Amino acid sequence: MRRLLDSDLELLVESDFIYLPLLLDPDIEKETKKLFGSTSDREGYEHFNTDHIIKHRDCLFVKTISIKSLIKHFDALNPYYYNRLKSHCLEKYQLSGETDAIFLDETLELILFHIMPHFVRVRRGLRRKKPDKEGILDLIKERVDVPQSYYRDALRFINVEALNRVYQDLENHRPIFNPPENGLWRAQELKEWLHEAIQARILADAHNRVKKTLEVRRQLTHTKPEHIAIYFYIADKGAIEIDNFGFYKMKSYKEYWIYKRTGQYVLKDYYGRSYLFPDCRVAVSTYYTPLKPFVIEKYKHPFLRGQQAGQEICLTGFEAPDELTADAVIQTLEEGITALLYGYDARRRNGYHSLDKTFVHIPTITFEDYRL
Repeated sequence: MRRLLDSDLELLVESDFIYLPLLLDPDIEKETKKLFGSTSDREGYEHFNTDHIIKHRDCLFVKTISIKSLIKHFDALNPYYYNRLKSHCLEKYQLSGETDAIFLDETLELILFHIMPHFVRVRRGLRRKKPDKEGILDLIKERVDVPQSYYRDALRFINVEALNRVYQDLENHRPIFNPPENGLWRAQELKEWLHEAIQARILADAHNRVKKTLEVRRQLTHTKPEHIAIYFYIADKGAIEIDNFGFYKMKSYKEYWIYKRTGQYVLKDYYGRSYLFPDCRVAVSTYYTPLKPFVIEKYKHPFLRGQQAGQEICLTGFEAPDELTADAVIQTLEEGITALLYGYDARRRNGYHSLDKTFVHIPTITFEDYRL
């Protein structure tokens, strides 16, 4: 489409669609002659029994792409050109990036305020106190070294005056989008129209984004700057770990790996000999359902089929939850950890592998290097 718009062709615009000149060879000409039942709806146009071909001024045009669709998906069709336009449009507003999505991430809220409190001790001593949202953020502030630069960003974030001026400017200069008139267009003229239409879409998106951002920031007016700094830290680093519980963000939208470390633990074989297993992270992905526990790193265990990273833990009698809730994640993590630490039965040698070699030994993964 880009090459066509850069050409000297004349294109036809009709009812939100771009039509290209139909180049005739003998076969195509034969097929077009078979089309029947044509009716003229206005001067200069003939629509055949299919809406894919239009005759205009004795020339045939074939239907291609919707103009609305082209504008809507232009960022995917031509990312380089779209990003250049976007940078040019937003330069005067000093806008970059997306809305402050970290504050609208329901999955992160679920992890921080509903799953983390189950695994993290808030107070020293025998009694546990279930913390509120502010208490959890205070806990992270105490346990995680968040650099001062994030605090400075938080102070700028709270000040909405500059952003409000940007919003008012966008509000006052909202472009009016008019669809192109039906009829013949030179390719270069249509390209210029599309250029303006895409810029209008970029500014409209920016207007909506800034409006949404202002709403978010106004809701955070009374939030401590150090708490906002924690969100910025998570958005940048994508990970936090406290008391062997942690999570980190994957590339996919709202996908997190939530994990709990096992620490070192000992299993015994049929003969009572001890094997020291190293620490590993048992995790759950928020992206896939049903929820199943897996080990993040390369690891070997009787309940893991191989030794590669990301292996699912073999569980019997466990009905994997098919809905992402705090209770479901907590249950899945605990089932996985319990299976690794306590699920192996030395008498039955259950699992994919046995800690000790059996009389009828089939070559498999060995654990001799773990034996104490």
